[in-house]
Amino acid sequence: MSHDKISAAARRRMAETGEPYAAARRAVIREHQAAGSQIPPPAAEWFPVSFRDAGLDKINIWLDRGLFGGGPGRSGVEVDADAVRIRGVADFRLDIPRASVRSVARSQYQARGNSGVHEVSRGRWLVNGCADGLVELVIDPSLYTGRALSTGFMKRRVNSLILGLTDPDGFIAAVQRDGGHS
Repeated sequence: MSHDKISAAARRRMAETGEPYAAARRAVIREHQAAGSQIPPPAAEWFPVSFRDAGLDKINIWLDRGLFGGGPGRSGVEVDADAVRIRGVADFRLDIPRASVRSVARSQYQARGNSGVHEVSRGRWLVNGCADGLVELVIDPSLYTGRALSTGFMKRRVNSLILGLTDPDGFIAAVQRDGGHS
């Protein structure tokens, strides 16, 4: 089954069940594999950042989606056997080796309307589009960001990431599956 067919089947399933895209895609692939077809498992799983426009003005929406190239469908986290890769919210990029992920769990952080990329305390970063589906990754040893607008064009230390995702439980399961972190 080609990528286009998988994507179309996942979108149909989303419309029928109301599941997030990532969960619907995994279910479509599992069903297809159970039917006897030989689709190799995906090399990486994609978990989109959750977004909500409520409360945002048109300028901020345009900046995020137009100027910075982020927004729904473009911002998310890719999990594979080697790394967890954060992509697309503003210009923030970070590749975290799986061996550096110490823990992953639902976060109790109160975003209070903040969205985008922010350092909320020393080494602790918030990467989100809304306050829903927050998950925290603890990283050890600390990593450093690249020089980008979202980091004030400075390399900044990262020892914890709070991510706002559409499928937080699926993300936690994907990170724990190969790495065995709690």
